[in-house]
Amino acid sequence: MSGGKSTKLISWGHSAKIVVVMFLAVIGLIALILGAIMVVNVGVGHAVILVDPVSKSISDPVIGPTFLLRAPWARAVDIYYATDSFSATIPCFSSDQLEIEVLVRWSLDSAKIKALFSNYPNLNYKEKAVQSILEEIIRLITKNYTALETIEFREVVKNQIELAVRQEIENEPSLAGSLMHFELDLKNIGYPSKYTSAIEDKLVAEQKKIQADFESERILILANASAQEFIIRAAGEAEAKVIEANATREAIELVLSSVGQSGNVTRIAELYLWVQALQKIAPEVNILIVGAEGVPVMIPTNSTTG
Repeated sequence: MSGGKSTKLISWGHSAKIVVVMFLAVIGLIALILGAIMVVNVGVGHAVILVDPVSKSISDPVIGPTFLLRAPWARAVDIYYATDSFSATIPCFSSDQLEIEVLVRWSLDSAKIKALFSNYPNLNYKEKAVQSILEEIIRLITKNYTALETIEFREVVKNQIELAVRQEIENEPSLAGSLMHFELDLKNIGYPSKYTSAIEDKLVAEQKKIQADFESERILILANASAQEFIIRAAGEAEAKVIEANATREAIELVLSSVGQSGNVTRIAELYLWVQALQKIAPEVNILIVGAEGVPVMIPTNSTTG
């Protein structure tokens, strides 16, 4: 009997130990989970605000790098305040239908993060406030410039937009003056397709004009060269004819001087010219026999002097 009771006591004691160990393990696991949930890591350049729905309160921002504890029911809101940015392509009011792509950068004043969060619990102040201000200012300023003027006065336009946007952001109550170190970059100016096409057509026309001027100049140079060649050739031919005429005259005079006054001067000149013509017509004929009043005469046609 005593042995059986002792065995039951040992068994019960062992079971109790197992229950206690399991209970402690569950408590430890719950503690670890709660600890992990309640410890919040705040990184560099970040601030965390605790929103407590039970007490309906918003804590002051805790600036990183650090850790903080929160109640399990509280919500930790992480806000990056070091350097933030926003980029958008905004249609303008200009007559040229421009679109301007801008990039704005700023940092948040950590002392005013709580007020900003109170006004924008979803932290959508970029879309609600910053973009709205950008669109209004850019459209108001760019309507005073044409497309070509935005190119010529790009820096002037950028500076005007940046100054006006900064003033509006500083004066916007919902932003609570939380945006500081504001910078604006005018990344790109987008021109309408019709305007771009007109520019391309103009460039093509200018290239064609340059090509046409080149061709015209080339043709003019070739024409002048041809004209000069023709003039030189004509002058040479004229000079050759003069030389030939002088040679013919001298030859006839030489023949006349050899026959004296007894011969028929006109007939002799005609005969000489006739022989010269035969030389050109039939240069391969060496001797030509001509009968004059029944008297045969042998005339050598390969002689230029007769």
